Amino acid sequence: MKPSSILRLGVVVIVAALLAGALVVFWPGGKQRHLTAYFTNAVGLYPGADVRILGIKVGGVDSVTPKGTSVKVELHWDATYRVPANVEAVIVNQTLVSDRYVQLTPVYQGGGVLADGSTLDTGRTVVPVEVDDVSSSLNNLDKALGPQGANTNGSLSRLLQTGAANLSGQGSDIRGTIADTAKVLSTLSEDRGDITSTVKNLQVITAAMATNDQQIRNFTDHLSGVSGQLAGEKNDLGAALQTLGPTLRNVTQFVKGNRTQLATNVRQLAQVTSVLVNQKDALGKFLTDAPVGISNLAHAYDPISGTLGTRADLRQFKDLGSWICSLEYSMGTPPQSCLAQLAPLTNAAKSLNFSLDLSWLTALTTTYSPICPPADAYGPGYKGPKATGCVNDPKALKPVGVSALLPGGTP
Repeated sequence: MKPSSILRLGVVVIVAALLAGALVVFWPGGKQRHLTAYFTNAVGLYPGADVRILGIKVGGVDSVTPKGTSVKVELHWDATYRVPANVEAVIVNQTLVSDRYVQLTPVYQGGGVLADGSTLDTGRTVVPVEVDDVSSSLNNLDKALGPQGANTNGSLSRLLQTGAANLSGQGSDIRGTIADTAKVLSTLSEDRGDITSTVKNLQVITAAMATNDQQIRNFTDHLSGVSGQLAGEKNDLGAALQTLGPTLRNVTQFVKGNRTQLATNVRQLAQVTSVLVNQKDALGKFLTDAPVGISNLAHAYDPISGTLGTRADLRQFKDLGSWICSLEYSMGTPPQSCLAQLAPLTNAAKSLNFSLDLSWLTALTTTYSPICPPADAYGPGYKGPKATGCVNDPKALKPVGVSALLPGGTP
C-alpha cells in the first residue's frame, strides 16, 4: 500500500474517532425523571453522588443546598426505571470514610408511579445516624449510670453484683426460659387470627358493658349488699354448711345404695310426665276450672251449721223421655230430635201412670239447720232478720224418719 493511501486511511480513522467522541459528549442522553428531596442534614453528600435502587446506580445528585433547618437535594434518575408514588429517599453511608449516596425505596411493584418533578418533605426522607450522635448518646448514658448519676451512692454497682449473684449458675434455666418464650410467641403468631377475633369480641363485650354501665353499677351495689348480709350471717351459714355436709354424704350413700330403684323411678316418672304432656289440654282445663270449683265450694260451706249448702235436683225423672234424652245428649244427640222421637214412649208412660219421680231424694240431699244459730253469730249490734223455723234447745228436736221423706210418707 502506498504511503499516501496509508496517510489518508489514518486521517479518516482519526476523524471518525473525533466524531464518535463528540457524539458521546454532546448528543443528548435518554429521558430522565427529577425529584427534590428535603433532608434534616446531608453530611457527606455532594453533587454527583449516586442515586440507586436496590444498590444499583440509576441516576445522580444534581445539587445540595441548605434551606433553613433542612437541606434541599435535587436529583435525577433514568426514566426507564419506575419509582412508586409512595417512595422515600434514604441517605446511605457505606463506610465511615466513603461518600454517601441516595437510595430510593421501596422498589416499584405495581400501582401509581411518582410524577416527574415531585417533592419529598423531611417526613419521607431518612438520614443515617452520625458517629458524633452515637458517641454523644453513649457519653450521656455513661454519665447517667456513672458516679454523677445512678451510681452516686453505689446503687448501680450493688444492683449489678446482686444480679450477678442471682444469675450465677442459672444459664441453662435462662436459656430454657428464652426457648419456651420463643415457642409461646411462635404459637401466638400462628393463632394471631383467633387472638384478633378474641380481642374484637372483648371489644364488643366492653362496649355492651359501657352501654349498660348504670345497670352494672346497680348490680354491683346489690351484690355488695348481699355480700354484707352474708357476712353478717356467716355463723348461721357456717352452721348450715356443717349440717349440709353430713346430709350430702347421706344422700350420696342413699343414691349409691338405691341406684336401681332410682333409675326405675326416673323411668316411671318419665312415663308420668309423658302422660301429662299428652293430656296437657285436659290438665289446663282442670287448672282453669278447679279454682272456680273450689271457690264455689267455699261459698257453699255454712260455717254456722258446718254443712255444705247443696241440693241434688232429680225432678227430671218424672218424664221418662226427658231422662233418656239427657243421657243421649251427653253423647251428642240434639235434645229436640230426641224428644220428638221418644214422644210415643213418653205418652205411653203417662197413660200408664209410670213415673220415676225421685224428688224425694232431693229432700235427703238438702241441708238445713233445725237449731237456731247462737246470738253472736250475726255479729255485735245486728238488728236485721234472724233465722226462723228453728229451735234453740237441741233436746226439743224430734227425730224424723226416712219414711217421712218418701213419697206419701209420714213422720
